[in-house]
Amino acid sequence: MAPDRFGGAVRPLAAALAVVGVAVLLHVHVERAVGGPGGVGSASGARLDASPPVRVAKGFCVLRADRLVLRGARFRGVVSVRTGAGTVRALKFTVRSLDAVSLDLTAGRGRAAMRLWARPASTSTLKGQGAGGVATLYVRRLTGRVTGLGGGPLPAHRSVAVTPDAVPRWLSHPAGPATTRTITFAAATASQITQFGGRLSVRGPRLRTTAQGPHRA
Repeated sequence: MAPDRFGGAVRPLAAALAVVGVAVLLHVHVERAVGGPGGVGSASGARLDASPPVRVAKGFCVLRADRLVLRGARFRGVVSVRTGAGTVRALKFTVRSLDAVSLDLTAGRGRAAMRLWARPASTSTLKGQGAGGVATLYVRRLTGRVTGLGGGPLPAHRSVAVTPDAVPRWLSHPAGPATTRTITFAAATASQITQFGGRLSVRGPRLRTTAQGPHRA
């Protein structure tokens, strides 16, 4: 069975996401990383570019997955991001693709809350379609248990909580000459996640809002 695709077969689901203002493909942020493009640095003192603020989706957004795999991943550092809601600090990643097993996405709070989840044990995939065939991710907080680092040694403390103020050395200074690698987390949660340059495929998607029961696209 072919996966359902946003912007394609699942038009009602994509439309519902747009109505509540929290589409899976959220608005692009404008940012500048400290230390130059692709550099790893603190966001303190970061210079923001002259572009006007970008209107972003409102509300809180959390992605959960039993297993989260970032393929062809590269950590681009801590960046300052200017948005319509103000300036925030975030972790920036580029990935060739992202696999989420048992995807569960919650956006908004209270009556504005929406929940999108995939068929249990199924794999939802985000494939990069931006420049160079990659997707760009901005994450405010990433937690989980590290189970794979592209064949490299695992950290001594595998349960991690990565934030702009707490970036582990294995992420900011990866061992080996490779510029990209596959990073795998178990029981992962990514808070305030935003992405662009990718296309998400979800198997058996269901949608629930506060005012409505679950819907199957």
